[in-house]
Amino acid sequence: MPPLGAPARIELLPEFAPGLLKLEKNSHVWVLAWLNAAERDVLQVIPRGVTERTPENLHGVFAVRSPVRPNPIGMTATRIERIEGASIQVERLDFLDGTPVVDIKPYFTSRDLIFAARNRQVGRPSSREAMRESLIQQAVNFHGELCAELALGVRLVEHFRAEALDLNDAEGVKVTAPLARGCLLDALMGMLRVSPGRGDLRLHAANQVIFEHAGGRVAYELRAAPPDAAAVFAAADSALFY
Repeated sequence: MPPLGAPARIELLPEFAPGLLKLEKNSHVWVLAWLNAAERDVLQVIPRGVTERTPENLHGVFAVRSPVRPNPIGMTATRIERIEGASIQVERLDFLDGTPVVDIKPYFTSRDLIFAARNRQVGRPSSREAMRESLIQQAVNFHGELCAELALGVRLVEHFRAEALDLNDAEGVKVTAPLARGCLLDALMGMLRVSPGRGDLRLHAANQVIFEHAGGRVAYELRAAPPDAAAVFAAADSALFY
């Protein structure tokens, strides 16, 4: 199973199909599943992404999203793509094929969205490509669609984390970015959880993005972005910034 899941279809038993009435009012849902293949007698694990298998890296199962837990209930938020009869096609789920679904609940922006929430990193991406996939998802979840400027923001954060942080999270980073590039700002806010109100996102008139972290400073001068997201991801770093 890929870390971020894969496209999936939820199939309801026919007698429960009436429960889908007006589900289309919601763009996203929480899916709860019974991880029937998971171990239930382990309380501490070394999370996926942590390469050093040492006692210092043990985490209690309630501190991570491991499928190993006393009651192996999985929970994933996902975007609804379409509803057809008694089935729901969703953007992605991180459950194995055939996993029993326990319940489906709408994702409420008024209750479930906590932009100010914080986590300390558990493990690290297995590769730069895996990190990019995660960053794209975070940016799109905040902005709503993948455009060229959003893709440019992904490339910037990807490069900064790869070159300056060894792929690790940029916890505590401060960002200065162009006021006139709204979609790029959305990307940075979605991936780094920075905001003007907290003082860790500053705006300026220059065509430059600056990351400040742990006493270091990295500045990127931006070139003209390609016309679409695919072109941004295909371009060399030097074609996007220097």
